[in-house]
This record gives sequence, C-alpha cells and structure tokens, in this order.
Amino acid sequence: MHCGLVFCTLLVQAIPAYAILAGGEFDLPADTPSQRIDSLGAASPFNFIGALELTVGAQAYKGSASALSRNWVLTAGHNVDFNDDGRADDGLVVSLHLPGFGSYTADSIVVHPDFTGFGSPSIHNDLSLLYFDDPLPDGLVFPALGLSLNLQDTVTLTGFGRSGYGSYGYTTSASLTDRRIGLNEIDSFQPESGGAGLLFRYDFDAPATTGLPDGSLGNALETIIGPGDSGGPALIEWGGGHAIVGVNTFTEGYGGRFGDTGGGVALSPYWTWISGVTGLPVVPEPGSMWLLGLGLAAILCCRARREGADGGS
Repeated sequence: MHCGLVFCTLLVQAIPAYAILAGGEFDLPADTPSQRIDSLGAASPFNFIGALELTVGAQAYKGSASALSRNWVLTAGHNVDFNDDGRADDGLVVSLHLPGFGSYTADSIVVHPDFTGFGSPSIHNDLSLLYFDDPLPDGLVFPALGLSLNLQDTVTLTGFGRSGYGSYGYTTSASLTDRRIGLNEIDSFQPESGGAGLLFRYDFDAPATTGLPDGSLGNALETIIGPGDSGGPALIEWGGGHAIVGVNTFTEGYGGRFGDTGGGVALSPYWTWISGVTGLPVVPEPGSMWLLGLGLAAILCCRARREGADGGS
C-alpha cells in the first residue's frame, strides 16, 4: 500500500506523494498546518480540487484530484493502481469528495497507456482520468487547460494529504475534508529516456533562505507535497483564475522536511491524450486570454508586479 512507503530516513528513490506542509514551527511569519487549510468550501477558487477515497477489498487509500469538467477528473495513475502493474485494479471503488458539494462515485477509469506502475521501471506517465456518468455539481470553477509549465514558474500545490512542519515532518493525517494550499518554484525537469514523458521537481527550502536566489518563497508560503496529495494539481495563475500544468505524484528525501524534493508529471506532453479521451478543448478560452490581456495592461500602467499568495496548507 502506497502510504506505507513514507519514512523519516533518507530515501534515494522517489516515493508516491500522498501533504501540503507548513514551514518552520518557530519561524516568521507564523505558520501552522491549520493556517494552510482552504476554508471557503464551495466558494473557493479551488473548489474543483477534491479528495479521493479509494477502496479495493479491505484496502483503502486517500488521494487528491482535479475536476476538468462536470464529467472528467484528472489524478495520478498510481492512485488507481495499488499493485503497481500499470492498470486500474479490479473492483476498485473511487469516490470524489468536494468540500461544500458532496461525494460522487466514478463510473470508469482510463489510465495513461504508457504508465507501467509507479517505479516499474520509472515514475513517468503517472496519470489517470476518472469519468462520472452523472455530472458533477454546478458551481465548480474549472482550471484552464493546454498551458505549459516552465522553469522558475511559481506553482500553487493543493491537496488533501498529511501536513506538518518542514522542521520535522508530518503531524496530521490525510483527510477527505481539509484542502490545503501552498506554493513552490519549479527547479528542474526530467525527460523520460526514449519517451515523451516529463517530470518536474522543486526543493522545499528552509525559511532562512527567503530572499536568496532559488531560496524559500517565505515561511507561510513555501510547501511540499506528501501522503494524500498524490493526484492533486500544480497550478499557475491564468486569466484571473488558474491553469493546471502538472499533477503531483512523488517526493524524495526525509519525509516532509526542509531539503526534500517534490515533483510530478508536467502535463505539456499529455494534452493530446487528455483531449482525445475527454473531448475537452486544451487551449485557453478566449475570455481567459482577454482577461490576461487586461491584467498585463494594468501591470504595464502601474509598473508594478504582484505575485498572488494563496493562504492554506
């Protein structure tokens, strides 16, 4: 079972990402796991991000996912593949919990055809799509599709996994109700050898590095994923909302501590597959581009640049 793979000793291999971590417990500005919780429920701009409850037989697991439309939800491939054979497990029941809306059961699962199981032999192509025959509720704010992730992009990481402090790791459990939010900056990409897959990575930097080149974004902002966040999105700001550009899938290091590395699957090589399965357009809506143009004009007029700081965990 994936959630048993997180240890507090050094892990040289990637492990499935199950937590949005807070920063240092005694650093400033003050930060705690509870401060990272998105408490807006159905009114949240992140209301399309839900918690997954996955059961097969006596096994159970929690993960995260993003609704792309009222019928299609994107998550990690390993969330639906307990035995790491690259296929959705027989008898798997997948429920999506959307705070403020309710719980919904997926009717079918499509795993990326090149996914071979987590670490079997690689961690690339770790994606799956969930189909809901009965549409998800009105009122969801869906992310823009079709954009690319770039080096040094500041991404919003969101999920329902364990949390804690970068000083010493996890202190909470994964949840079906507590959606946490944090930020990080993309440090590197790793192409798949001989394939089209692409992974992204970022470092969980300590508060003492705030303001330094490639340092922390700040104690109440910087985060890393962990147990329960697998399948949640990496988002960038776009057109007054957000665009989904990655899916969080793994961590490397000491189990949610400063100096660890987090990462996932960059979606740019997969838009054709996503569109082909779902029928969804994977280019930003014209209205979003118009809004972005207004935003750029305002930036030029004011000669000021503001980066959003999403509270949460």
